[in-house]
Amino acid sequence: MSRAEAQDDRAGESALTAPSTAPDPGVAAGPGVAPDPGVTAGRGAVRSPSPLWSLGLFRSELLTTFRRWRTLALLAVLAAVPILVGIAVKIETSDGSSLGGGGGGGAGPAFISQISNNGLFLVFTALAATLPFFLPMAIGVVAGDAIAGESGAGTLRYLLVAPAGRSRLLLTKYATVIAFCLAATLVVAVSALAVGALLFPVGDLITISGTRITYAEGLGRALLIALVVAASLVGIAALGLFVSTLTGSGIAAMATTVGLLITVQILDQIPQLDALQPYFFSHYWLSFADVMREPVYWDDLVKNLGLQALYAAVFGSAAWARFTTKDITA
Repeated sequence: MSRAEAQDDRAGESALTAPSTAPDPGVAAGPGVAPDPGVTAGRGAVRSPSPLWSLGLFRSELLTTFRRWRTLALLAVLAAVPILVGIAVKIETSDGSSLGGGGGGGAGPAFISQISNNGLFLVFTALAATLPFFLPMAIGVVAGDAIAGESGAGTLRYLLVAPAGRSRLLLTKYATVIAFCLAATLVVAVSALAVGALLFPVGDLITISGTRITYAEGLGRALLIALVVAASLVGIAALGLFVSTLTGSGIAAMATTVGLLITVQILDQIPQLDALQPYFFSHYWLSFADVMREPVYWDDLVKNLGLQALYAAVFGSAAWARFTTKDITA
């Protein structure tokens, strides 16, 4: 999409969702743009946006995000991962041999060894395979582009012409990224569920602890795992949004976010940093495997969710402080 087309698209969305009030005076501070006297002279007459208008803004952001070819390509790549894993396991076990060492233990290998016995395990394997890099990379791309991409395309000022307020706009952007976190995780899970049912037998399954649960209960745990994985991406989403407020280049923001992701992943594997590793946002990501124990182990799951909430609070506040004091010149 060209810059002119992006400006026209955003201008049209702002016109459709905006109530009849004066523009945000913070936008008019840019070079070459004079503030509207009516804004400074009669601020008491400006109406606050209604909750219904806020929902319209959120809907507009969702449509804009999920209609982009880049977003659709990211979702397609995520959907392809379970397909490739399922086909690889099917080929490997086509002669009747088993894959891996089986049994309990870790997330990835234990789940992979069970796929040929029950296709539902492909859901857990696909999430374990995509969570360390593919899922957070996709989130980093969308979050990094949230503010910086609008600024680089020259459409950020159009969004602030309507009286959204910077805080409201930033919250809407973050809510959109969180929605993408959930959508991306569900794409992986649903793709794996379909491929697993198509290529492998399904039925009652054995947990990591060795107990048997029904297929219906297994589906419930698969949904819970997908929600936990989506919640595990809240921290990287907030970090990416903060980085996005620091620059006017969407590419730079996306590259920086993905670079930080890779750096943290590397640092989390260095034994000498074991005292710091529990504070890395990726440290407890694979704790979702504890959902497949009987009974469920909640300790690391709670630590993971608490750590993600902490990152969301810290970097969300930092993004708000930066964005609300930033000169909008594009």
